[in-house]
Amino acid sequence: MTLAPIDSHLAALLADRPCGSLTHLTSVEWETILGQASAHGLTYWLQGLSVLPASVQERTHQECLSITARNLALAGELRKLLRTFRGQGIPCLPLRGLALAERLYGDIPPRPMGDIDLLVRKEDLHRVQALFETLGFNEMDRRPGFACAFSYTFKFFVERSLMVIVEPHWTIAYPPFIDRLDMEAVWARCVPARVVGEQTLSLGREDLLVHLCLHLTHRDDAPFLWLYELDRYVRQESDAMGWDLVLSVSREVGIERLVGHALDEAVTKLGAPVPADVMDTLDGRSGQTRPLAQRLVETSKVDGVESLANFFALEGLGAKFHYARALLFPQPSFMMLEYGLTHRRQLAATYVRRFCWFSLQAVKGLAHLCLGVAH
Repeated sequence: MTLAPIDSHLAALLADRPCGSLTHLTSVEWETILGQASAHGLTYWLQGLSVLPASVQERTHQECLSITARNLALAGELRKLLRTFRGQGIPCLPLRGLALAERLYGDIPPRPMGDIDLLVRKEDLHRVQALFETLGFNEMDRRPGFACAFSYTFKFFVERSLMVIVEPHWTIAYPPFIDRLDMEAVWARCVPARVVGEQTLSLGREDLLVHLCLHLTHRDDAPFLWLYELDRYVRQESDAMGWDLVLSVSREVGIERLVGHALDEAVTKLGAPVPADVMDTLDGRSGQTRPLAQRLVETSKVDGVESLANFFALEGLGAKFHYARALLFPQPSFMMLEYGLTHRRQLAATYVRRFCWFSLQAVKGLAHLCLGVAH
């Protein structure tokens, strides 16, 4: 995992470090900071700064209004979904997004979000699919059955006043660990909660911490917001956190390196209050031989490494072939939506571009792995 670059002044603001030099910044420099804040989902934290030039203040205000309006619309959609799932007797809880915003900030405006993430039980997937169909959502899948067979989430969408995308997950882990985590134990540790005014469930304290660490590390160039929220969550829950359970789950699933890396970033960059003995345990993780798929996600710093790790984690040539075919050559309807194509004649060139991109990332990922082994 690597974090996308962030302006030093913006990082100082988030870490509550002295930043007297802000008064000397030019309008051009503030425009750069605003662009960085927007890219990292941090525009809200610029509001109210007296040193902001008037033009930047206005843009910041307008962007925050836009984020708030979108969040309120998504809150309405989530409220309907929670009521519908409850009415159908299908266990469901909101992941991150609006639930995390309310938990960390007490309200939903500060946190920009593009979709609604839910957690459902794997045995309920067919009921979940049917439910979204009745609600007018369309499923976006690479090929029919791909998500159920190879992924950890569905993607449903519907066009209303805005494009509403909902992703029901059936695990809080990411490839290649999706089948290693005991989700029955995770569900057993869930606690009652209230999100967007609706009675629902929330992940247990320790499971949410593990999930936030894995979410931060599961893609390259993660926005700084994800690290900031991990730090804020650790600060909020540090006194009650069951660190022994965090370590136990991490060891059981084999994710000590990823959890340790995420927490180390939070400690190093933002001063998160993680106990030293916890960090020592994670830093002293065993150097035992690990599967190729696991070493890929731990060492490779390229886009698409999750897909590559998933490929190597699959057993059997048949499964690998079907996975690679669906990944490289999805059905046309998926391609049209994924790449925003307007004409089917654009498909051929887009397929070629997709194939070349994934191939390049695979080569880069394996190269990173080889260099890591060499050192």
